Amino acid sequence: MLMVQKAAGFASPAQGYEEEGIDFNRLLITNPPATIIVRLDSGDMEELGLKRGVLLVVDRSKKAAANTFVMIRHEGRFLCRLLTMTGGQTAFTNGVEEFRPVPNETEIIGTITASINKYL
Repeated sequence: MLMVQKAAGFASPAQGYEEEGIDFNRLLITNPPATIIVRLDSGDMEELGLKRGVLLVVDRSKKAAANTFVMIRHEGRFLCRLLTMTGGQTAFTNGVEEFRPVPNETEIIGTITASINKYL
C-alpha cells in the first residue's frame, strides 16, 4: 500500500521571512583589506568601557573623527585611545589622562569600529 501525505490548512505566516545566520565578518568588517583585529592587552581603557582582552576591529581606511576610538602608534608603542578635539586641537585620552600628539612620534593607525567581548 502506498501512502501519500498532504498538508492541510495554511502555511506558516512566517514562511518566507526566515532570517539568514549571522555572519560576523559581514556584520563587523566593511573593508576587509584595510581591517585588522587586535586584542587589547592592557587595562588602561577600562574607564571608557574597554576591558583587558577585548578584541578590537580596526579599520585603517576610515578617517578618524572626534569622539571615536582609534588605534595609534605613540613613541613606538601601539595604543588604543579616544580621540578628542578641543578648540581645534587633537588630543588622545584613556579616560584618566590625556596627551597631545607628538609630531613624527604619534600616528593614527586606524579607527576602531567595533569591540568584541567574551564573557565566559
